[in-house]
Order: sequence, then structure tokens, then C-alpha cells
Amino acid sequence: MKMSFGVKIRFLLLVLGCCLIATSISLSRFTTKSELLEHDAQEIQHNLSIKERSVQSFLADKQQVAKAKQFHLNPQNAINFINAYRKNGGINLLTYENNQLKFWSTYKVAEIDPTTIKEGSSVLFFYNGWYEVIKSTQGNFSFIFLITIQSQYPFKETKYFKNDIDPILSTTKTLTFASFTDKDVYVIKSLDNKFLFGLKVKPGYAETHYSGTQLWLFVAGMLCICMFFNSLSSFIARRGHIAWGTFLLLFFFLAFRLTDLYYGWFNHRFTLDLFDPRIYADNFLMPSLGDFLLNVIALTWLLLFMYNHKEQYKFPGWIKRSKIIGMVIQAGLMVLIGRIVWDTDDIFFGLIFNSKINFDIVNILKLSGTSWVGIVILCLAWFQIYLITAVSATVSSQLNVSNKERVIIFLIGFAGVFIYKLVVDFNAFFIVFALVLFIVARAVYLKEKNFSIGMFAIVFFCLAFNTSIKYTKYKDIKERSLREPLARKVQSSEDPNAIIALGTLGNEIVKDNFLTNYFTQNRKGSYSVLKNHIKDYLDGYLNRYDYQIYPYNKLGAAIENADTPPIDKYKNLVEAGSVKIDGSNFFYQVNNTFGYQDYFGIISVVDNGSLLGTLVIELRSKPYNYNNRLPDLLGDQKLIKDEDFKGYSIALYSNNKLLNQSGNYTYPLDGSIFKGKKDDFITTSDDSLHYSHLIYKPTDSKMVVISKEKVDYVERLAALSFFFLIFIIFSLLLYGLIWLIKNLDDDKVGWFSINRSLMINANKILYKTRIQVSIVMAVVATLVIVGWGTYYYMNLEYRGQQDAILKDKIRKVQQNFEKQVFSNGIIANDENATADFNNFADINNADLNLYDLDGNLIMTTYPKLYNYKIIGKKMGPTAFFSLSGLHRSEFINPAEKIGNLTYAAAYAPIRNAQNKTIAYIGLPNYSTEEEYTDKLALFVSNLINLYALVFVAIGVLAVFLANQITNPLTFIQDSISKTKIGQKNEPIVWRRHDEIGSLIKEYNHMIAALEDSAIKLARSERESAWREMAKQVAHEIKNPLTPLKLGVQLLEKSWKEKDPNFELKFNKFSKSFIEQIDSLSKIASEFSNFAKMPDTNLERLSLLPIIEQAREVFKSTENVTIDVLNKSEKDIEIMADHDQLLRTFNNLLKNAIEAIDEETLCCITIIVYVDAKNAYIEIKDNGKGIPPVLQDKIFVPNFTTKTSGTGLGLAFVKQAVENAGGSVKFTSISGLGTTFYLNFPLV
Repeated sequence: MKMSFGVKIRFLLLVLGCCLIATSISLSRFTTKSELLEHDAQEIQHNLSIKERSVQSFLADKQQVAKAKQFHLNPQNAINFINAYRKNGGINLLTYENNQLKFWSTYKVAEIDPTTIKEGSSVLFFYNGWYEVIKSTQGNFSFIFLITIQSQYPFKETKYFKNDIDPILSTTKTLTFASFTDKDVYVIKSLDNKFLFGLKVKPGYAETHYSGTQLWLFVAGMLCICMFFNSLSSFIARRGHIAWGTFLLLFFFLAFRLTDLYYGWFNHRFTLDLFDPRIYADNFLMPSLGDFLLNVIALTWLLLFMYNHKEQYKFPGWIKRSKIIGMVIQAGLMVLIGRIVWDTDDIFFGLIFNSKINFDIVNILKLSGTSWVGIVILCLAWFQIYLITAVSATVSSQLNVSNKERVIIFLIGFAGVFIYKLVVDFNAFFIVFALVLFIVARAVYLKEKNFSIGMFAIVFFCLAFNTSIKYTKYKDIKERSLREPLARKVQSSEDPNAIIALGTLGNEIVKDNFLTNYFTQNRKGSYSVLKNHIKDYLDGYLNRYDYQIYPYNKLGAAIENADTPPIDKYKNLVEAGSVKIDGSNFFYQVNNTFGYQDYFGIISVVDNGSLLGTLVIELRSKPYNYNNRLPDLLGDQKLIKDEDFKGYSIALYSNNKLLNQSGNYTYPLDGSIFKGKKDDFITTSDDSLHYSHLIYKPTDSKMVVISKEKVDYVERLAALSFFFLIFIIFSLLLYGLIWLIKNLDDDKVGWFSINRSLMINANKILYKTRIQVSIVMAVVATLVIVGWGTYYYMNLEYRGQQDAILKDKIRKVQQNFEKQVFSNGIIANDENATADFNNFADINNADLNLYDLDGNLIMTTYPKLYNYKIIGKKMGPTAFFSLSGLHRSEFINPAEKIGNLTYAAAYAPIRNAQNKTIAYIGLPNYSTEEEYTDKLALFVSNLINLYALVFVAIGVLAVFLANQITNPLTFIQDSISKTKIGQKNEPIVWRRHDEIGSLIKEYNHMIAALEDSAIKLARSERESAWREMAKQVAHEIKNPLTPLKLGVQLLEKSWKEKDPNFELKFNKFSKSFIEQIDSLSKIASEFSNFAKMPDTNLERLSLLPIIEQAREVFKSTENVTIDVLNKSEKDIEIMADHDQLLRTFNNLLKNAIEAIDEETLCCITIIVYVDAKNAYIEIKDNGKGIPPVLQDKIFVPNFTTKTSGTGLGLAFVKQAVENAGGSVKFTSISGLGTTFYLNFPLV
């Protein structure tokens, strides 16, 4: 059996899909880590060699070397070098003269003893990473070039500090430095082929270079297999087995999804965030966002299949005929759709509530990839509901239920839901959805093939309205659920993060020799020095606590001042039940605090077994500060500001008296207005200030109030416009995809066919649509240009504002610090000076660094950065040479870096009373980039939301303007369509003297001339028609007259000759005369009937009884069968003349019978069906057909293909059908038969 082309294509898809999946699996199995190591290491080798050549070229250029020797004397050349080599090439230089550092282009590593570095290339570790060091000594000058290879920090990785290969060398982050014990190592060599270092794949790294290829091969393979099963199911459906085809596709997708859920193909084979349950997880069927997406795609595919074959789903005949069963099924389908919408709503709720996905559409730029996946899922879910509605409506149209009854069932159901919602939870969601359901179902039941733009806009607006309502509601529910643990956290006396930090703090402090010296020397008056020293231990997370230190001598007496509480206070707290912190022998947690955490440590300072004194450290949590100036660079990816409380206001009440508050909301002193319940969470609103409050009472006397500003109407409107645009874009993309698939058929694949189809469709676009599209595109182009310009301007503006703020702050810091210098005379560098410097920084709310005239760090408020040697104790080179060499009064560096943190820093010289520069002060703003990004993202998001609203408004305006512009054209079109030759045509009245007026004026002239021409043409046509008719009638009359004349002559002869057979001949000729006279009578009757055609009496008629009446006339004819197939299964009414309509069907049936040979069985089939506007009748026969050369003349009044007849039958049919407002046409194939197609407008 020979396989057809279509079957071959289907099996090729299956084979291709299996091959792609097999290739994907084989890539993962046969691609080793060694190949990954070799590939990435070669890239690093290549990039490193480029840098080495750049260094060698520099050293070989005597002019460049000469300049380098003078960098410390020529600051402009130094800055040019920094910009050319460090910023663009990642190459740093340290220049030494007589082993003294004279120039540095980086502050990451600037404290290197040149005598410890060997000549040539080597790889060394300096505190914060691995570097290739290239040393060249020329006389008393030494040049040390540093090329960063890998960062390596002496603490756990954080958001800003990653132990990765330098991104200039490699961006893959797959490799790391190898030790001598590692086996799979790739050796990196210098240009002179010397060993530099080894690389290995990071432990636990599972991906390869082909991971992306493997994923796409797997996806493409599964897509091919899906297309195979879809094609096979379509093949089965086209053979009349739609149920089996649907079941096959359903079974395939169920098997695919359940197998994937069980074995985790995507989850285990590919490391994708989409399949991370930490992002989203709901149940077995949706354990991750990726599985959710696959489920939705599979269901959408199945529903699209059902939608494409919706006409093939049929009910059994007994169901179609039963009115009651039909109404029950109709109601059941409506309930089913409602239930599906209900479940979709629950899934949408879970997508927001059970996930960590950011759905903050107000800040669009911060939406992640998973956010957009969630939005795509939402679009597909709404599309599924449309498909289900369309399929259900199409299938239910077979039922014996009228549209009026469907509306009644719909309204009853709507009323029931409305009453239920009034009692339970009323919202506009179900009302708007009911409108969408009604619009879609109406289009199906009335067989409207195309939606108008207005209908599309209404549907999209309803969907966007519903989505925005649910989005706002569910986001609010999730926010309130997150607020409850915050309330517990606020009132709790325990801070787990602080407990962890304090666990090891005491052990570190007790080993500090500074404390031993302090208590040994009994340095009274140095309390500020001691406090500043302890502050170094409290950086990081503990910086969110206020602290006090109290030193006591060995007798327990306070050393510093009388305000120090007695040491017995803390001992009593221990005895009263304060809880010792796990892992610490010194720190305790105070119980029963409310709204704050209180810890204290009692540290005994011992030297050689002898007690020197006791140091008490007390820590109390600060009020929640959402805008702390310093990110916790060294912490576990947590900011010192508590992100959980961002955007909230908090109040603490005890016995209804306000204890503490923070945030923007102003709380009353008396908390009695907040009605709470013990151990319960109560939500209230302050509509006047547009805030919602969560009230929590852990005890009868204590109360926590957490408040948050409600979502304003602008944000709600932004959500509405966002979803409206998303749905429009999604529908356009979906329409384009479907159009492309339809145009890429087997016979016309290629860009030529697509371009041809585009040109044809473009020529079909209405003028109104062109105007609408032109207006919208013009506005969109304008918005894009203006938006880009605004973004560019605001970008510069924000940067300028930051620089201005930083300049203003550095000037104030400079002035205030110089005042201290004026009073002290010098800048000291001792413990007291450090304490004073920290106090000065706190007063100015700034992080500060102080440098001497050589750029060396003297003091800093963030010593950990330097103690950990994250950066060297040198001033930023560009800032140093700008101030020291170019003598600038201030310098702003907008892009300093520490690890992965980019920030702005300001520098200024410090002068003494003699106006002589004695130091430089630096003010780093570590939060610059974060603030800039947040501001810019918020601005762009607001701009997009605003433009979305403008776009929607412009779309509505475009429709209105286009209608206004084209209304006159539509009016003219209607008038022209009513213009008919031979009747009175009314002129158009237009009172404006514009272009339309000129066109109408010409039209009025035209119809006047047309009327005159019509009269002349009618007269001419009548004369011509009658002349032709007269010739035809004369010819037809002449035919019977000839035998009449001959018969009379023969009778006369027989009479004269006294023929004995005269009587017999007389009877014979009499019969012949009667036949010829009947023929003349028939000719006269047909001619008379045709002449009476203009007298038409239109009335409301039921079409099917007239067809049945015509069928009864001919059904008893021998060898004739006439079948009537009514596809509409309901009464069809039209406006027509009863007699003309009956004669029309009689003529067509008579012609069909006469077209059959006497020996052949005549089979005539009459098919009746309707759409929203017209009734259609097809009359098929199996006769000889009409030859192609004669088909153009078939409706000409005097034309006939028979040996006898007037040729007026089909002319009568055409005239009668057109009198009823319909049309008639036919198709005919010689030897196979003829089909006449009639259509009439429905009443």
C-alpha cells in the first residue's frame, strides 16, 4: 500500500521530534565538564594574552615609559592613563621610585612591597583576589602591572562580593582557581609560555555550553511530537471520528504532562528558575511555575483543536429534537463555563498568593522574567475561556433551543448569581464577565463571522477591568497576610539575626588587648575612645541597634561617670530570668520587652587570671529605619534597613498610650480609636487619610498597629491600562501567528505567498481602518520619541541632582571639618581623634574617609572595608590626582566600585587656618546607584503607565475621528448603493462647501444625468427586447402554423376529391390541429407571464412549505427522487411573492428533470441552511449539465438549450428571485449535473 504525502509528513514530524529529543539527551550525556573547562579556559587565555600584549607594548614604548615615570608630577597624563588602561582595559599600574610608591591607578591593591615581586610575569594573591603581576624595573623605577584574574574575599559571598573570574576575562562564571591537588585542570600560561595558574570547573556546576541548545532541541522535539499527534487527530476528525480524534490528543497531553510531573524532565534536566518551587508551588499538578505554564499551553492546544473542529461535534438526533433536554444541556454548559471561570480565578489567586513572583506592575521595569511568564499564563487563561465559550456555543446551537430561550436561561442564571453575590461577596467581576460571555456567545449564535473593532475594544476592556480588579484584590490579600507576621515580629523581644551575631561577639571582645590596656592603665576620660573601639565590633547587622558601654573596675564601681547604672542592675536582670544567648557566655536577652529588643553582655576582663574589671555592653533596637544610608556590604545579602517594613507605618501602644511610632502616618496619642482583640488580627480603614490598619494585641494592655497607604485610583487606573495593552498586544501576536500558520500551507510555502497575501489583505483594509491605524501609529511614534527624550533628560537630571546633592554635602562636611581643624590646629591620628571623627560623621549623617597629602588613609567610619582588605588604604587615584595635581576644590567620581557595588563619591581638600591643604576628605555615597535605579525605574514605569492611558484614549479618539471623517463617505456609499436605473433617485443634501460637498454635488449631477440616460436606455432596451422577443415568438408561432396550413390543404384536397377516407383523415388532422393550437396557447401564456413580472406582491412567507409544495408536484414522476435537507432545523421566513416563488421552484425542478435521459434515475437534492442574515437554497441534479460555452447565456430571456420552448423559464427565475431581494447563480459540470444556488434575506 502506497503511503500518501500527508501521512509521510506526519511520520516525518514524529521521527524529527524523536531525533531532536535524542540529540538533546545525547548532548547532555556526551558533553563533559572537560569540554566546558577547555572552552571557557581558552577564552580566558585569549583575553589574558591580549592584556599581556598591551602591557608589553606599553613597556616597549620608551615615550610611554618616560611619561609613566612622571605620572606623579603630571596628573593629567596620569588620569589619561587611568581612563585608557584601567577603565577600558582592566589593567592597573603601580609606579615606584626607589621602592617608594609614586603612582597608583587602583585602590584595590596599592600596598605592595616591590622588593618581594620578581621580574616578569607571576600570579599572586593579594588579600582580595588573584592577580597576574608583571614587573619591569628600569633604573630606580619599578613598574608593576596588575591584571585582575579572580576576586577572592575573606568572608562568605554576598550580593556585592562574589568570588568569580573577572568579567573582562570571562562572563560565564563557570570556572575558578584550581589547587595542586585538583585533577581536571586547565593550565593558563603567559606569553612566554610559562605556567601562571590552573583553572577548574566550579564544584556543583551542572550546566554546559550546550545547555541552552539542549533545552531548545528538547522543546523543538516535543513541539514536533505535539504537531504529529495534532495532525493525526485532525486526520481522524476529518474522517468523521471527531470524538476519537479529541480523545487521542487529550490522552497524549495527559500522558505527557503526568509523565513529566512524575519524572521531572524539565526540572531535573535543565536548571531553570521557572521550575524552582521556591518561586511558585501549589499542588502536584502545578509544583512550579514552569509546570503551570506547560499545563496551560497543553490545555490551550487541546482547546484550539476543539475550536477548529467545533462544527463537527454533534449531538444524537433524539437530543437535538428534545426541547427539555436541550434546555438542560444549555443551562449545564453555562454552569460549566461559570465553574471554569471560578477555578481560573482561584488559580490566578494562587499565582499571586503562593509565589514570590513580583507582580508590581506599577514599576514595570522591575518585572522579572517569571513575572512576564505569569502574565502570559493569565493571557492564555482568558484565551482558554474564550475558546471554551465559543466551542460550547457552537455545539449548543444544534439544540432545539431558540435564541430567545437561551437569553432567558442566561438571565435566570445571572439573576441567581447576582442574588448570591449580594448576600456573600458582591463585586463587579461576575457582571463584567457575564457581558463578555454574552458578547462572544451572541457572535456565535448569530453567526457573525467578524467582530467589529468596537466589540473587540469592549471585550478587551472588560477582561482588563476584571483582571485589574482581581489583581488589586489579591495583591491586597497577600499584603495583609504578610503584615500579620510583621506585627508579631514588632512586638517580639527576640531577634534571631541579632542572637546569631551576638553568639560570637563576646569571645572576640574578651581576647582584645585593647580592653586589657584600658583597664590596666585605668585611662579615665577615654570613654569615647573605648566606645569607638567597641563600635568596630558592632558593624553589620548590629548597626541597627543603639548601644551603650559601661566599664567597671574590679570592685564593680563605675570608672567613667556617675550616670553609669550600677553593675548590680545587670546581675539582677540575669537572676530575674534573662535568657543567655546560645553560643555565648557573656550576652543575655531581656524578656518581656514590647516593641523593641534589648540585649546586654557582661564581659569580665582578666589578665593572667586576675580580674581587671568588667565591661557591660547594652544594645537596644532602633526604630525601624527604611532609609539607612549604608547597605550592609558584608552581611548575608540583607540591608541594614529592614526591607520587610518598607512602606509601612508602625505604632506601639501600652494601655492605649502611644509608646513609639515610625513611618509617614501620624498616629494619635490615645490608641482607643483602634479596636483590637487579644491574640487576633483586626483590619480597619482610615478613609479620610486613605490608610488601612492592622491591629494586633498580644496582651490586653499592649497593642501593635501597622498601617499602609491604600492603593490609590491612579494605580488602579495604571493596572487597567496595563492589562488592556497587554491583552491587545497578546491578541495581535496570536492573530499574526495564526495568520502565518494558515498562509504556510503545503502548496504555497514561501515568502512570496506571504507577501502576496499581505498585499491582498492590505488592499482590503477599509479607509476608516487606515485612518485609525494612521492616527494611532502617529501618536505612538510621537510618544516613543517624546518618551525617549524624556527618559534621556530625566537620566541626566537625576544624575545631576545626585551630583548636586553630593557637592552640597561635601562642601558642608569640608567647612565643618575645617572649623575643627582651625580650633585644634592639627589633624591628630590617635584613638581620641578617631572617636571624634566618628562623632563628626554621625552628626553629619555621612560615611567619611580622611586621607593625608600622599593619599594614605588616616581615618574611616567603615573600617571593616579596610580591615578585610577589600580595598587598600589609598585614596581613589582619579580623585587624588585631580585634587593634589590639578588643585581642584572638589571632585565627584560618579562610578567608584567596591566589588559589584557602584557608587558615587565626593572628595575635597581640607585646609588649615593658613589656607594650606593638609588632608583630603572623601564622602562615599554607597546607596547612590540603588537610589538612582529606583528613581529612574519608578519614573519610567509611571511614564509607561501614563502613556498606556494616553494610548487607550487615543485609540478611542481614533475610532471616533475615523467615524466622523468616514461618516459622509458611508452616507454617500449608502446613497450610491440605493441608486438604481429606472427609478427615481433622490439627490443628497449637503450644506457644507467642502471636499465632500464637491463630491456630493458631482454625484447629484451624475444621478440627474443617469436618470435621463436610464429613460433613454430603458426605451432602447424595451424596443430591442420586444424586437428580439417578437422574432422569437414569431419563430415559435411559425412552427405550429406550418403543419396547420399543410393539414388544411390536405383536407381541402380530400374533400374536393371525395376521398373515401376523408372522415378518418379529418379526425387525424383535427387532433394534430388541437396539438398545434395548444402549443400556440402555451407560447402565448409564457409570453404573457413574463410580461406581467413587474407586478410583484411581497409578503412574509415560510420558505420550507413552498419548497415542499413544489416537491409534491414532481415527486410522483417516474424515475425521479427529490430529497429536501434542512440544516437549519427551524422555520425560515422571507419576504417574497408567493406565486412567483412557487413557479421559481417549479421551473428549477422541471428543468432538472428534463435534463435527465429517460433511462436514467433522476436524483434531485434540495439543501436549505441559514446564517445570521440570509437563507440559502442549493438545488442539485445529476443531469447532463450545461456546456461551458452556453453558461453565460443561461438567464437570457430568449435563450434555451432545448429543441422547443421559449427560453423564458430561467429568465423568470432570475427576475422572481431578484424581486425578493435575493440572488441566483449556478455551477455546472458536463455529464455530472448542475447546482443552482439561491439566497434570500431573512425577515
